Amino acid sequence: MTRPQTVQDVFDALARDRLVESARLSAFAERCSAPDVPGVLARLVAEGLLTEFQAGSVATGNSAALWLGNYRALDRLGRGGMGSVFLAEHAVLGKRVAVKVLSAALRADPGARKRFFREARAAATLDHPNIVAVFDVDMAHDPPFLVMEHVDGVSLQEAVARGGTFAAGEVAAVAVQVADGLARAASVGLVHRDIKPANLLVDRRGAVKILDLGIARFAQDDANSRINGTEVILGTLDYLAPEQAIDSSEVDTRADIYALGCTLYFLLTGHPPYPGNDLSWKLRAKQTSDPHPLQQLRPDLPVEFSATVHRLMARDRADRYPTPAAVVAALHPWAVPGPDFPHRLFRLTRDSTAHDRAPTEPEPALPDTLRIIKTNARGSSGGIVLVPVSAESGAAGAETKAGDTASLFPVESAEPPPPPAPSALEPSPNEQKTAPGFASPLALNRTAPVSPPPVEPPRVPDIYESESFRPTPQRPLSRVVGAIGLVVALAAVLAGVVALIAIAGQ
Repeated sequence: MTRPQTVQDVFDALARDRLVESARLSAFAERCSAPDVPGVLARLVAEGLLTEFQAGSVATGNSAALWLGNYRALDRLGRGGMGSVFLAEHAVLGKRVAVKVLSAALRADPGARKRFFREARAAATLDHPNIVAVFDVDMAHDPPFLVMEHVDGVSLQEAVARGGTFAAGEVAAVAVQVADGLARAASVGLVHRDIKPANLLVDRRGAVKILDLGIARFAQDDANSRINGTEVILGTLDYLAPEQAIDSSEVDTRADIYALGCTLYFLLTGHPPYPGNDLSWKLRAKQTSDPHPLQQLRPDLPVEFSATVHRLMARDRADRYPTPAAVVAALHPWAVPGPDFPHRLFRLTRDSTAHDRAPTEPEPALPDTLRIIKTNARGSSGGIVLVPVSAESGAAGAETKAGDTASLFPVESAEPPPPPAPSALEPSPNEQKTAPGFASPLALNRTAPVSPPPVEPPRVPDIYESESFRPTPQRPLSRVVGAIGLVVALAAVLAGVVALIAIAGQ
């Protein structure tokens, strides 16, 4: 990997790596008068012969890596613990696709390679307009990659971060499409196990697509994966179902319905049902308490609609809708988005370097897909460990961000205090919003913070406690009034004493 030192080095690299057609490159070389490497690369980008991403690879001497089989990378669409996703173009057909590349740190990891291939295999069994299609996978290539349908859109995570929370009609329209895709997955015995806003894309026509089937489970999976499921929690903690936290291998489509409910809650409030960073508390809260009522956070929502979303998140899976088709039927009456949907989501969206424009704001933080090891299942005293995918090659991996480290903390017997709820923010005049006076805590162009009601773990009353014997809490106002009365009484007594002394003196 040699960096080009001269303009001719740039032309040689472009010709050698077939990044620009020879006729167009010759014509450009004849009229180009740029004196140095940065100058010639800037001219190539300005004339549309290279994207900024490609120009950066050429400048670092890494232009050969832009080829993935027959696909030429144009731009980086995203990056995660498993690798990167690129916008690419077929060299002959000119068709644009998304190519997911396994990261260098995981290419020798059997577990990561298994999950990577598993994602392609799972998607190949499905053919549905609400599921991102996978066209090809090449595990023998260095690096391994899979070729997916390119969706010209944004994730629901990014949509809320940039455009604010959703209206009920928008949420219902999204939910119906996701449930349609889940119904197709359930029909072949597949459970996604990682439905969340970051894994759902909405395009410019309003179509919603499910992606990332890397931890999906088939009904016919082998017994070994089922046994491991009691020791390993797979999924994203903010969105996984309570039963998935107990045994990830024995879940059914109702776990995906729960995760869909949590996703809808996020779209409506701007934060997951159990906000905060205390993972141990979240695990317990999912088993023992319900999310904060939507009606209190969003009083503009129809009561029946809020109740429907909460039913999706019922702790007991028997209390949820039994199938994705039942979810479609329940939410379809509200699935009437306004005329500005989905267009409002793309007014604030970032420019792509594939169209020769520089990126703007950095990506918002996304919730990670984690593999949580139950250490008491391994013979230790108890606890849970968050393990990056490369730390255990034997199990199907989980996606974590580059730079994440494993965290170990014990499960204490005493209930920890609840984590602070994220603050909601007042909308500014130029911010996209869907409910008067309510905005996403992730939205841009924000002003003063306003705290939402805190989410607390359930309080367990004493067995002997009753309302009649519960002491009445002191109110701050009554305390002030009582203090003033005491001062007045003392002043009156003091005045009386002074008067008596004066009389005695006479």
